[in-house]
Amino acid sequence: MGKCLGKLFGDGASREPKPPPPKPKPAVKARTIRLTRGVSRSEVIVVGQYLAVDLSNIAGDEAVSYEITPYPKDDVIVSMKDERPRATGNVAAGGMDSALAKKMVVYVYARSHSTEKDDKLVTFEFADANGRVVGQAELSLTAYFLSLDVDCDRDGVVEVNNPHKGTWEWGPRGHGAVLLVNNDNDDFDGTFDPDHKNSRIDGPLDVKDMSPMVVRMRGPLKLPVDYSIRLSTPPETAEKIGIFCLQPDDTPLKSETHVIGPNKANVVELEYRVDMRDNTATYEFAVEGLHYPDFMFDGQVEITLTLQRGRGSPIFEDTAVFQVAPWIMTPNTLPPLEAFVCEMEDGGNLSFIQELQEVTSAASVPLVIVPHTVNRGDRWMQDEIELGYSQVPGKDVMPVVLDSPRDRGLQNFPKMQLLGKDFGYVTRFNPDKEPNSLDSFGNLEVSPPVTANGKKYPLGRILIGSTSPTNQYGRRMMKVVRSFLKAQRVQSPVELYSDWLAVGHIDEFMTFIPARGGKGFRLLLASPDAFYAYLGWLQSQGHGSASLFEGKERYGTPAAVTVEELLQDSKLREENQVFQDDIDWNRDKLKRELGLTEGDIIDIPVLFKDEGGRGAGAFFPDMVNMIVLGRHLGIPKPFGPIVDGACAFESYVKSLLEPLGLSCNFIDDWSSYHLMMGEVHCGTNTLRKPFNYKWWHVEP
Repeated sequence: MGKCLGKLFGDGASREPKPPPPKPKPAVKARTIRLTRGVSRSEVIVVGQYLAVDLSNIAGDEAVSYEITPYPKDDVIVSMKDERPRATGNVAAGGMDSALAKKMVVYVYARSHSTEKDDKLVTFEFADANGRVVGQAELSLTAYFLSLDVDCDRDGVVEVNNPHKGTWEWGPRGHGAVLLVNNDNDDFDGTFDPDHKNSRIDGPLDVKDMSPMVVRMRGPLKLPVDYSIRLSTPPETAEKIGIFCLQPDDTPLKSETHVIGPNKANVVELEYRVDMRDNTATYEFAVEGLHYPDFMFDGQVEITLTLQRGRGSPIFEDTAVFQVAPWIMTPNTLPPLEAFVCEMEDGGNLSFIQELQEVTSAASVPLVIVPHTVNRGDRWMQDEIELGYSQVPGKDVMPVVLDSPRDRGLQNFPKMQLLGKDFGYVTRFNPDKEPNSLDSFGNLEVSPPVTANGKKYPLGRILIGSTSPTNQYGRRMMKVVRSFLKAQRVQSPVELYSDWLAVGHIDEFMTFIPARGGKGFRLLLASPDAFYAYLGWLQSQGHGSASLFEGKERYGTPAAVTVEELLQDSKLREENQVFQDDIDWNRDKLKRELGLTEGDIIDIPVLFKDEGGRGAGAFFPDMVNMIVLGRHLGIPKPFGPIVDGACAFESYVKSLLEPLGLSCNFIDDWSSYHLMMGEVHCGTNTLRKPFNYKWWHVEP
């Protein structure tokens, strides 16, 4: 046996050279036990766990040296730490103060698990100045290896006993496991409910949406009497996750048993039954998320493996931390996968759909036409839903639709048509509050990746329309929705001022487009000033008598008006100066919050009119309210004055956007959307590819 020798005053000389013992962990992280003189104690220890052995009952007043003998010597590691306070003159040569002698602690740990009970041993002897043994004790150890393992390094594979599994850290050098909200529907059963609404595994596809977790055990065939191994999570966390045991059917925890989660306790006891051939046992689990990060929930959940003795305090705990994957929005700059539009029962938007199909075909994007039996007369596809995604390491990205609180004719569309295998669903609403127009998702957008005020936003920033900062009575998006968006953390939201509009949606005055050069995108802003400047230029070129909106009607009245007539309408111009001020307020905030410069912004001619005191509405088709399909833009046809055989507004917008590598396609939405206070973007929606950038690399 190897021995550890020493004096109680100063360092002792060892009889054989030994490598320096590992630095003991602080006492607060070790489990303290006390030995009694002349007594042999049997103790359970977990590999990697330190025992702080209190020697106060062994070392007497006369003890001046010690001898500690571990067995096996290369497996049981002992380190001595003198925790006495510094001597202050009360220690006589050759002797020691008894109070000080009782401050000595030995740290013991085992490198490997036991194969039999009490197969590891440490003996302690204290001697007086004459070498006579004055105190001795024996510590028998049974060592177990216990580990709760997850994919902590985010490579899609569960590793063994990662030292960082108990914490979660953001950033490209961070660590910590990730949990997906299991809100798709892998075994459609007619209920239109996501999988996480039940407490079962809905087949092998459902397991793929869950995160793996493994409990590993090594040691003797049986645990000592009164010991148990338990898996647990705090009671409040048990409402946020579901844990399933994936053991073979011949084990007490049957295959696919729901062990922790809603309608279950937050603790489950695992039977310890290792294979006698190799002293090993493994439990495999699948963990599903039930809730996205939200108000009062940061998305982090802890799961703990515990070795328990009786009803007392745990003698060992191993904790793994998961972060629930956020819901992420996709900006216009990401490639489109599918476009959506509603078909009206009376065929009133048939020509609109045909023109839209020309754009989607040119962009090679499938167009999903939602029939009137599903949309129930609701044409505002953009307002009902926002399409995003969630992602965990090592698995395919899951598209997830966020359903708005507006719940009109399209209320059932997200669940009936989108929710399904590998397509998730989430909604937020306040049943005690009536939704207003700002709760529609034409009022919810996201910027491309930006850097602002020295901080990077690699997934962009969410943009929400709201009331004026000084108006406590104006319209705002429901707090439950705003809180949800903020809690996702990775796309830090910005509130803009959209309540000046009658409908109140930010897509009425802004959009982002991909573009060559610069930051890779441009912000398009509606601009009454640009409209009047261009109209003035047309007049100066001799086109003052040219008509806008030729052949169009507005609620039964011819809509045609000349360039000169519009320029002479002082009331309309005064109204638009106010509207321009509102847009410029947003312009300045967008520049601050997104780090934009004037070179990143393009002003698009748009004119607004007062809607009977309810706010502003577009006077003619709002060209900013477009669908963006890669380099192909579907823009509301403005019906401007014809100059040199072409619409002057179309020619002007093309001159601004086509040099950026974009194709401008103008769609007639006058009667099918514009007269109902909406445009192309309001009536469509787009599913896009996810970011290549991994959200867990963000540093919030």
